[in-house]
This record gives sequence, structure tokens and C-alpha cells, in this order.
Amino acid sequence: MNIKSLVFSSITLSLSSSCLALQALDDESLSVVQGQAGLTVEQSRLLNIDELTYSDDGNGLTVEGLRFSSQTSVDEVAHRTYVLDVSQDGALRVQTEIKPTQMHIDAIRINNSAGSFGDFTLNYEAVSNFSMKGMTNGGFEGDFEIGISNAQLIWETNGHALTFENIGYNASVDNYTFEYDVIDNTKSFTRTGLDLGMDNFDFSFSTGAVSLGGVSLGELSGDLALSANLQIFGGGRYGDEGLTLHSQVDILSNPDNYVRFTDYDASGQGNSLSMEDFSGEINLTNLTLDVESDHLAIGFDELEGSFEAGTILIGDSTKSIGSIELDFLLNDDAINDRYNRFQLYPGITQPDFDAMPDEIKSYAESFYQDLDANSEGISIAAQWNLANADLSYIDDGRRVIFSGIKSFGSADTTIDVRDKTLAIGISNLKGSYSIDGLKVGDSDAPLQGGAELLLSLEVYQAMDFDLDGYTEITAGGADGGGIRIDGDYYFSNTNIGLSVDENGQGIWATDVKYDIHLRDITFDVEADGLKINRGEQWSTMDIANLRWGDKNSGRSLGRVKLERFEQGSSLAIMPGGAGQVCVGASAADEASCGSSGGRWEDRGEQGMTIALKAAFANAGSTTDGTATARNRLTWENNRVETSAGSGEYISDSGTQIIFDNYSTNDGRGTSDTNDYGFQANLSIDVYETKVLKKTDEDDVNGVSGDFGDELIYDNIGTVDDPIRGNSYSYVASPTEEQEALRPLGFAVKGNISFKELNIDAVQLKHPDIATPQTVFYGVVMQNLNLTTNLTATPIQ
Repeated sequence: MNIKSLVFSSITLSLSSSCLALQALDDESLSVVQGQAGLTVEQSRLLNIDELTYSDDGNGLTVEGLRFSSQTSVDEVAHRTYVLDVSQDGALRVQTEIKPTQMHIDAIRINNSAGSFGDFTLNYEAVSNFSMKGMTNGGFEGDFEIGISNAQLIWETNGHALTFENIGYNASVDNYTFEYDVIDNTKSFTRTGLDLGMDNFDFSFSTGAVSLGGVSLGELSGDLALSANLQIFGGGRYGDEGLTLHSQVDILSNPDNYVRFTDYDASGQGNSLSMEDFSGEINLTNLTLDVESDHLAIGFDELEGSFEAGTILIGDSTKSIGSIELDFLLNDDAINDRYNRFQLYPGITQPDFDAMPDEIKSYAESFYQDLDANSEGISIAAQWNLANADLSYIDDGRRVIFSGIKSFGSADTTIDVRDKTLAIGISNLKGSYSIDGLKVGDSDAPLQGGAELLLSLEVYQAMDFDLDGYTEITAGGADGGGIRIDGDYYFSNTNIGLSVDENGQGIWATDVKYDIHLRDITFDVEADGLKINRGEQWSTMDIANLRWGDKNSGRSLGRVKLERFEQGSSLAIMPGGAGQVCVGASAADEASCGSSGGRWEDRGEQGMTIALKAAFANAGSTTDGTATARNRLTWENNRVETSAGSGEYISDSGTQIIFDNYSTNDGRGTSDTNDYGFQANLSIDVYETKVLKKTDEDDVNGVSGDFGDELIYDNIGTVDDPIRGNSYSYVASPTEEQEALRPLGFAVKGNISFKELNIDAVQLKHPDIATPQTVFYGVVMQNLNLTTNLTATPIQ
């Protein structure tokens, strides 16, 4: 494909449509014309194109029913004005004013496919100002400004729409360059292409609402400053034609950079989730686009980047929860057959229902029951390979790093808009991810435990899994705007790393089958934080083997089966950690803490608090009547092996202990409620931690010290942590200055509590007996309130 021809053809089309507006003036009109510099062109456009096709190696991507018209009527013209002038430096300057205009696309298909990507409507008005002049070595350069207002973007499938309302966009480029002799040697041959450069590209955007069925999900807004280069070449990844792009983007460090999501409650009060003061860079190599026989193929060889958000705010708080940094690398791994590829199919490609597990089949059939081969939407076959990522969380200047994040896999996904619903179906997902562990202080620190804290959020340290899942997203949270989710998911062939090291050794749940059903799950940004209300949830996690050591050959504790049924549970993430806390005693001030034998710590203003409430419900039918659910824990061992020495066992062939139908309530007797549930509050900070030597012998690094001495880092800085270095010594009685050089740790103040926890029965079951035998009836525990202070530091 000839890139220059494509660009010049586009320019010619634009100019020709403008020239259609030029009219000959009669003598009477000419008599009132006065000589002025420049040229003004007033254009009236009503443009209808039945089909516009881009061809690539004989395959066509077709835009049907492309129309530019007035917003008031599809039969009325849209108006715009161009003012052209030549400045003193020889640059052509063009000012444009676009009156309210509508661009509409009826459908986008590939090779006359039955299904389409849907229809699209963009309503907008705009003003722009750009200049262009030639460069000494060829090409041209200039500056650019644009402002788009009162815009509306609508994506519609099968008669239902997702709408971005009241879009505003303003952008300026101090200097852009456009050259057409850039060289590319990433293939087995040399090719030339186009190079677009932008210095100080500053833009802001806002949406009045993102809506489904007229109900708002919330608003998005942001402001970014960046510099970028983009290279475009003819020829894609497959065949002779297509497109290839490389890009280099620098997000310029600017305290005014931000991205914000705002959620309005029923009274109109807005609360925001905001990331501010960020910077970074993204480099993309060999992004290719090809039109294939039935899909659009997109792929890239490498995507490398870094990102830093200096401030994160939730709700109406001015207190930041801290800052984050992310370094990541996605690249192709031909040796292990892992790539970054995306195939976009028009319409909805339904999964093979007969090939999926029985546990999810009926939910999948119900999800797609109203769709067929002619339905509109997007189907995606995706592959990904995240080679490595490090995510840092900085709390009051103290850093903790989730190190060695890796993931790869493939999945089939469908996306379409239904009645007030965005429907996302995921089938045949085969994936894997892992986190090596935590590093505290800097990137050179040793790996340590602490990632297990993610278990409270049901995020595991490592996981290999197959997944089929179907999600429906509607607008409106618990109060006003927000997001509401219903979903059904089934994990099979799954191994879960509950606590593992960078070599994959630890505690593994293997050969897991896990079904999860969510109803009426709402996400809202409230004044005091992010709130997730879990209206109803039921699930079964069946762990064939709970292993110690290697996930394949480690010794098995047996089978564990956990069934859950919750109604009215919740999760809240709030700014601010523990603040001032007494460790090792119970006291409200520093003096009382010291006199009680405790250690007073002021962990700063930042950090975060996670408040979890699990309201365990009594056994019964789910609200939608599709299932009967209960809370039950079963542990089984002494099972029969599938074959001698295989290490694989037959479920329900061993001895079981069963904790049946456990539930929570508020302990009010016959008028009982379940508002309190089982609560766990975790206040999380990164803070200096007291670490004592455990023996009189030298430690693993050869550093000497006596039993009970305290580990203190030397006052030698690194780039990541200017206070502490990586060398340390043991001190019997550290000074106040030395105490500030204690090892950084993940410091967690935790509290768990409940008013009443009931277990209907504790049972034993022998494999030769069909019915479990009850050991205890009616176990009741009341009024637990337990507070702990935990820290995680490297083992020396």
C-alpha cells in the first residue's frame, strides 16, 4: 500500500468537497467586495456516501451509509467557514469554524459480513486554527489548535445505545512536523514512510455523562501534556498490504495533568476518583493493521512504558491515599508461542455451547439467546503477553513494590449494547498471572512476603485458569449515578497460588473448580471513599488438592470445598491509613502507650483503609430463583487415588468434616437482621519496622550482631530511596536518628468483628455412609472484636 497516495487522496477529497461551495459572483455582489488579505470560504455540506471501502490484499473493510449533515435534519446541509491567510514567515494559516454537524455511519462490515460493528453517530461543533509551512529538508511543520464543544458520540447495536454526552475537547500543539522519508528496517527489507512529530501536545477532555438508556454511569474528564512521534509505513503483518506504526510518547511532567471520574448521587452531589500530577512514557513497536477475510487483525511486537501518578484522591477528601508508579513490558515471546494479537470480528460470534463446562452452559445460552449471526456488536479473539511489570505504591514517601508481575493468555470476547445494558461475554479464556512478591524501600531490596494481603480482596498471588464469564453492566449505583453489575463466571482447570515465592514454591490450591454468581453489585464514589455494595453473591470453590511446595508435586492437605452465600455484603476503600497507633499495647496517646509497654507510631496522613463486610445468609433460594445456596465448608482427606502413586484423588471417596450452613446476624432474636455481618477493617501503611536479630550468629549476608539487636540501615541513599541504602548493621540501643533508618515494612492495623456467627451443624461423613452424621448442633459465637498490628519485612 502507498501511504503517500492515501494521504494525498484524503487531502484531495477534503479540498474537492470544499470547492463545491465556491460560487461565481455576479456584478452586483462584486460591487460590495473590498480588497483584503487572505481568503474566506463558506461551505455548505450535505454529503452521503453509500459505501466507502478500504481494501487490503483483496479484503475490504466497508463503511456503509456515511453521512455529513446538519444536526437538526439528515436532509439539511451543515455549514462551516474557512479563513486562509499567509503569514510573514510564509506559513499558510487556516482558521475553521464548524457549525453544529452530524456525522453518521450506518454500519461497518468486512467483506459484506452479515453482522456489523454497529452504527455510530457523532454530533459536534468546532473551531480550529493551524499553520503549515515547508521545511528545509522536505516535509512541512506548523502549529495547531482545536476546540470541540457540545459533542455527542453514540454507539448503537441492535437498536440500543451507549452514549457519551456533552463532550468537550480542547487541544494545542506548539509545533508539529510532517516528514515523508523516514526509514524502517524492522522487517527483512527497508521501507520508507511518514513521520509525524508533536512538541508539547496539550489537551483536555470532558464528558457530561456516559449513559446507558438515559442513565449516567458517571463523568470523565482530564488534562494531559505530552510530546509524541508517530511513524507510518505501508504493509502490515500479513500479505503485502496493510499498515505498520511505531510511536514514542512522553507524558510531560506537569502538576496540572489529571484524569478524573465523577459520580453524582441522587441529590446531585458529585464525588470523584482522581489521579493527578502524572508523567511517563510509552514506546510502541510494530503496531500492525490488516484486513483479513472475516476480521480486522491488530498486533504489536512490543509495548514498553512507565507511568507515575503523584496524587490519588477519592471522594471529597483532600488527603491523598499516596502515589503509584508502574513500569511494564508487553512483548512477543516466539519461543513460548505467546503474542500480543487482537482479531476484531463484526457482529456477535457466539461460543460453542456444547464444548463449554456444564456448570456455565445454561447461563451462556441465556446470555446470547436474543442474538444471531446478523446481530450487531464486536467480537474479539485476543492474545496477550505481559513479560514483566512492577507496581509501586508510595505512602508518605515510603515505597512498596509489587514486583515481577507477569501474565499471558488468550480469550474470545463479545461486546454489544442491549436495553440499558452493556453486555460483555468472555469464553474460552486460558490465562495465567503471577506476582513474584513485595519489595519495600527500593527496586534492589530483597523479595519478601506481604502479597497475601490481597487475599482480602480475593486477588491471589498467582493463578493459572480457564474462564467462561458473562457480565451485564447497567447505569446507576446504590445512589444516583454509578455502575451496576450482574455476572456469572466459571473457572476450571485452575491452580491458585495463595502464598508463593518467585520460584513458584508455596501454598497452592490445585485443580480448582470455581463458579461465582453476582447480582446487583454496585460501584459508587462517595464522599468518604469508593464503595462496592454486593447485593447478592453465591459461589462454590472446589479445591481438589491444597498443596505445600510445588503446585504439581507438593504434599496435599486434602480436598477443600467452600460454598458461599452472601446478601448485603460490601467493600469500601477509603483514604488514610492507621495514622497514630500504639503497637503492642492499647493506648490513645504516646505517653500512655510507652507506659503500657507499647511503641507509639505516627504512620502519616497517607495510606488507605479497606473495610470489608461479609453478610453470610441462611441457606435458601437466591433472589432470582435460579439456584439454592448456602455457606458450607468441607474438608476431605484419606481419599482413593485414581491410580497407585499418581497423587491424584477421587472426590467424595474419603472422610469429610463439614461445617454446614454458617451465617451471621445481629443477635436480636426473633426480630433479627444481618446488617453488621462479619467485618474486617485493614488500615494499610508503609512504615519503619522494628526488626530484631534472632540469633548470635552472623545472618545470611554475613552481618554480625547479638541476639535481640535491632537492624538499622546505613545512611546511604539510592535513586529510589534517598534515605536508606542496602547496607545495614545491628544496633543494641538505636538513637532516635537511627530509628528513622529502620527497615521499611508493610504495616497493617487490622480489626475483625462480628455480633453473632452461627453454625447449624458440624458433621462427619464416612465414604461408606450416604448421609453425614452430626457431631454438634447449633454452634453460636457472639461479640468478637479483635485488633492486631502486623508488619511484613524481608527475612535476614
